[in-house]
Amino acid sequence: MKIQKLTPEISLHIPPQMWKQFRQSIIKSRTMNEEVIGFFFCKRQQISKNKIRYIPKAWVVPLPDCYEGQSASGLVLTQKFHWYLLKNYLSKGLHVVHIHTHAGDMSPDFSCVDDRYESEYSRFIASSFPKKPRLISGVFDESLQQSQFRIWDRKGESYQSIKCHQSWLELSENRELLNNPNLPNNIELMFVRQKIFGNTCQKQLNELKVTLIGCGGIGSIFAELLGRLGVKNWVLIDPDRLETVNLNRMPGATQEMADQRWYKVDYVKYLIKKIYQTGSCVKAIPTSIEHELAQQEIASSDLIVVATDNHLSRQVAQELALEYMRPLVCLGTHIDVNKSDNTPRMYCRVTVPPLGGGWCLMCGNIINLQRAALESAPVEINQIAASAGYLEGINDPSVFWLNSICASTGVGIIHGMVSGFLNLDAGIDWIYEFPGSIWHKTNIEHLETPDCYFCSSALFG
Repeated sequence: MKIQKLTPEISLHIPPQMWKQFRQSIIKSRTMNEEVIGFFFCKRQQISKNKIRYIPKAWVVPLPDCYEGQSASGLVLTQKFHWYLLKNYLSKGLHVVHIHTHAGDMSPDFSCVDDRYESEYSRFIASSFPKKPRLISGVFDESLQQSQFRIWDRKGESYQSIKCHQSWLELSENRELLNNPNLPNNIELMFVRQKIFGNTCQKQLNELKVTLIGCGGIGSIFAELLGRLGVKNWVLIDPDRLETVNLNRMPGATQEMADQRWYKVDYVKYLIKKIYQTGSCVKAIPTSIEHELAQQEIASSDLIVVATDNHLSRQVAQELALEYMRPLVCLGTHIDVNKSDNTPRMYCRVTVPPLGGGWCLMCGNIINLQRAALESAPVEINQIAASAGYLEGINDPSVFWLNSICASTGVGIIHGMVSGFLNLDAGIDWIYEFPGSIWHKTNIEHLETPDCYFCSSALFG
């Protein structure tokens, strides 16, 4: 019996801010109704055996003086400029997305000229560079509203149509949960009062796969709130078990659970399963974020949320978000005492770094790298550091209501991200201060660090 080889699912994902800048440059470079070329240079990401994603790391829109000829029926770049582009980016192991426009507002299609040129082009780049890059081509109408994309094989003999998503939360239409005929009707009735946000928003929430790192006081509240908003596809990562000291700030947790030493991931899974008796998918992984299994799940998630009480896990979460080009939401609280009048001061912080780079948790000093390094040190060194005062506040005081403010704000931001009513392209960093009841919004321009070791080096990572 002949075994049929499965064709991998391939997609192109362009960060929203990158696409906005690219589109503006395309429009500015056009005069009259001439065709225009643009390039994305992408990193290939193998999500699973049969799922591949291409993520742009850089883009280029040539200026008019870079063309030998440019008209409504065709265009040609100067050979010198074109070779410079390819040599500069493809030698780094990136793949090329070649985009051009067609005049008019009709649904665009590839012409026979496109077929012939791209076939030769795909053979040329595969034979000219040692890492044998692939060619993805895209054609847009004049208004850049309609498009088609395809990826060529390296021999230039065949191509496969692919989808291009200009949003990180443009989710697959074939998720198992959506096609499950056993879903009860009351699942839809549950969200009837959320119709104001639109059916598309609710559908995307239902499809969204969220990895939650840290299932303690903030993470557990966050999971319940986002679950009741419509998210039912989860990966939960936390190595810790429930203790009596946790019970004042974890909804639904009981002394019996603490006595039985439930893993926190199993407890949060229990919370979600109480919302969705059928139709949810929750993977509970009682291990640290450094574990290979945890990182495999993160790679296939749509969104990463970190709600831990240590700097090392946040650092690793940020590094993985950069590596896999995933949105990252960081949640945290802090309570200390004002020495001048001996009254408590309370803070919560919600941070979402920009998807396309610019700043991250490390370059914005939102993570203390010294503490992260000490937290990863052997036990003996860790104890020395603690006694010397370098690890004070490991068991920070915590209260349910402050955790709730932090968790609900994070859920609100994700709701805004999915529905589109909140612009996160440049990232956000919000800090709530009590008893003043003041929200501080960090000027993110001060967080941008072009030479950050983590997010700038990720450009061609």
